[in-house]
Amino acid sequence: MSLADDLTKQPTATESEYRPRTEFDSQAGGYIQTGPLDEPPASFVDLLRQFGYDPDEVQIVGSPRISRWQTYDERWLAAYRFRIAPRGKKTDIDELIARVDKWTAHQPVTASGPHVFNLQCSDLQIAKVDNGGTESIVDKFLETVDRAVDEYRSLARHGIAGVHVMFPGDCIEGNQSQDGRNMWRTEYGVTAQTRILRRLMLHTVERFAPLTDRVWLSAVNGNHDQAQRFQNTNPGDGWATECAISVADALKMNEAAFGHVTVEVPDPEQGFMTVARGDTVFTIAHGHQWRGGGSAKQSNAFTWWSDQAFHQQNPAGAHVLAHGHYHTWAVETAKTRTRICSPTFDGGSNYYRDLTGAEAKRGGLIYLTRAGEVSSMSLV
Repeated sequence: MSLADDLTKQPTATESEYRPRTEFDSQAGGYIQTGPLDEPPASFVDLLRQFGYDPDEVQIVGSPRISRWQTYDERWLAAYRFRIAPRGKKTDIDELIARVDKWTAHQPVTASGPHVFNLQCSDLQIAKVDNGGTESIVDKFLETVDRAVDEYRSLARHGIAGVHVMFPGDCIEGNQSQDGRNMWRTEYGVTAQTRILRRLMLHTVERFAPLTDRVWLSAVNGNHDQAQRFQNTNPGDGWATECAISVADALKMNEAAFGHVTVEVPDPEQGFMTVARGDTVFTIAHGHQWRGGGSAKQSNAFTWWSDQAFHQQNPAGAHVLAHGHYHTWAVETAKTRTRICSPTFDGGSNYYRDLTGAEAKRGGLIYLTRAGEVSSMSLV
């Protein structure tokens, strides 16, 4: 090689060969980048399958970005970059309506009495992966409803005027808690989590509706149920209440079977609600409204309650404060006030167990109320 040849050398880059590629995240979506094509893809379904995606789970959204160039033999080629996203599962109430339509008219029970039967179920945290994950959570919830129905029949001798089912928040694991850092320990996306919750809510109504002439379903949002945090939003912007609203819409499609069922959620601008169930008044909150750390700080609930009363807010008239958040069954009483904290349905936190050794009992609470008094409480 001559000196001239050597001087003409240049640091020519070794280019990466252009290949079709794709990236996808079940939460954020992704893209498909095709290789050079003579013609646009004839079928999006075939394209998705070519890249290994199930068209029932993933969809192409928007218009593709197109790059065109001419080859040495004067052919025009193009490469297409498609945005892909998880296919939206049915977030409407179609599947609930289909189940509701199958029910026959409610036959009046006529039995009544001074008591209301309460089932309090908090902190399902559907999709939390620890210790059995969603399958364990669902199994435990269904077992709880079965046992609660048995307890209702056993306690009916006291005279029961209606059934009150409460969901005091953290019904799903969500993707907002801890600024989203919990997502890697979450089995399903939010659409699947809410679908499971809606069906569990409806299942509970289906079990109790034939037994009594009055059913209330009450739901509030917990911190895990929040729909978003990155923008200011109202306290009612959460998935637990949205699922309850969907169930309410479905039940309206069969008034003959479910006209005696009432579903209630807080005002969108408020994260809790104070409601009468029979002759007992409940304030239903999740529990993140008062600050503290761990179950030892639960009594801050009484401070929050007394502050609400001092400022003449509606909890001033409540006999019972029903909440969750602390994952531990707890009862605190004063002469005319009772605070009831739900246990959890999830399998517990491995992190918290390693830190403290503590584990919680799982399940829901059942109890009777009459004129503000609580009786016959048990974990089911």
